[in-house]
Amino acid sequence: MKKMLLIDLETRSFPVESGIYEVACLAIVDYEIVDSLHLANAIDGYFAPRSYGYGYHNISQNDKYITRFRDFISKYPYPLVAHNCPFDKKFLLHYEWVSEDYLFYCSMRAIRRHDGSLKSYAMDELVRHFKIAEETDHQAMSDVENLYKLLAKIRPREWIPVGVDAPRRRRPRKKAVTKLRGRRKTPKPRPRPRALEDIDLPIPSTEVLTGEGVCFTGKSDYPRHTMQEIALKNGAQITNSITSKTTLLVVGVNAGSKLDKAQKRDISIVSDKDFMEMIGLSSNPEEKASEL
Repeated sequence: MKKMLLIDLETRSFPVESGIYEVACLAIVDYEIVDSLHLANAIDGYFAPRSYGYGYHNISQNDKYITRFRDFISKYPYPLVAHNCPFDKKFLLHYEWVSEDYLFYCSMRAIRRHDGSLKSYAMDELVRHFKIAEETDHQAMSDVENLYKLLAKIRPREWIPVGVDAPRRRRPRKKAVTKLRGRRKTPKPRPRPRALEDIDLPIPSTEVLTGEGVCFTGKSDYPRHTMQEIALKNGAQITNSITSKTTLLVVGVNAGSKLDKAQKRDISIVSDKDFMEMIGLSSNPEEKASEL
């Protein structure tokens, strides 16, 4: 794709009601930056790290910032590209920063179709894998610049609009394998999350995920049933597969078919580490293991 608008939003939490706090956008032509836009209203006297939108005022419904954004995308009428595009898209549509028919593409999907061999397509893992940065800092301009460097290096060949099914690829035929005699090992059943009233994790109950249908996939530093219980404590409904009720997919490494289905259905996708951060828990698994 020769022309695109790379975008990153910082929103603090998952529901659209949490608001937009920071926006960064790069106008790209032939993988060169031709213009940039950064929208944020800093809180005076704030000295903590400015990540996930903290340290900024909510600008979701601020006409000044909405007008500046609309002027920018009018000057550069290119498709919007975000790494977790369904997530950014739902905020921009909810607060009417863009029209319903605006064209969106997901860079995560494009990179995965370009190279399906990577263990993880979370931005934090990709920037390390391609030696672009040690980590992401969840500040809008820094994150969108990392996305630009990533795409300029990979240059995905196939871009599919958000909400459009990708054409199926032929899978190579599997070679016949001689069956071995003997019993197959029965996999151990995965521990299930406890009922909400029985969950005794040392974290407060909130309504942060009320209305969200959360599904988990891939290997993680955190036990699956623990993450499901955390989601339940924060008001979510748990789905064990991608269904019409799923609104958020939390991915670890080797995410598999659930990631494909979520991308086809325009479902928001976040990494397990980002999920823990946005819930307000440490992203350090060793630190959290002693607490949970």
